[in-house]
Amino acid sequence: MGYDIYIQNSDGKPAEGDQNYFRFAYTAMPRTLDTMNNFGMLVEPPIPSYPQLTAYGLAGVDHRPGIKHDESTANRIAEFRTAYQAVKDASETVPTGIPRYKLDYNDGFLVTVAEITAALTAYDAHPGVAIAEMPVGDPMWGYWIAFLRRAQAHGGLRTY
Repeated sequence: MGYDIYIQNSDGKPAEGDQNYFRFAYTAMPRTLDTMNNFGMLVEPPIPSYPQLTAYGLAGVDHRPGIKHDESTANRIAEFRTAYQAVKDASETVPTGIPRYKLDYNDGFLVTVAEITAALTAYDAHPGVAIAEMPVGDPMWGYWIAFLRRAQAHGGLRTY
């Protein structure tokens, strides 16, 4: 178990190449999130609610593979999927950091370029940044910051 993090291109598709993938063990992510929080890189908004199937007149059986739906049901399924994806892609207009839940849960939330930029700005401005990536600390931290900078130059990232 763990966290698989993928950089995506500006078109929303996963970027190709091993350098666009980062993995945290299940036990390592809490430490990294605590460190990010200490550097002011995270914000704590409430976790958004996903749309409910019943609000679209749907049930779990409507999503089983191989089922042929009438046009009305197919349209409601498409509307539900669009609303579901919108929750995963939502962000503040002017973010002040990365919402913690977007990294804490492996649901595929989009961490936007603006959120990464805000987090890295807070990190770079922190008085302890000069020693943060020295080898006496967490050896993964420097790689993680480099990965965030790479994601900032592309289209953000998603955690699965």
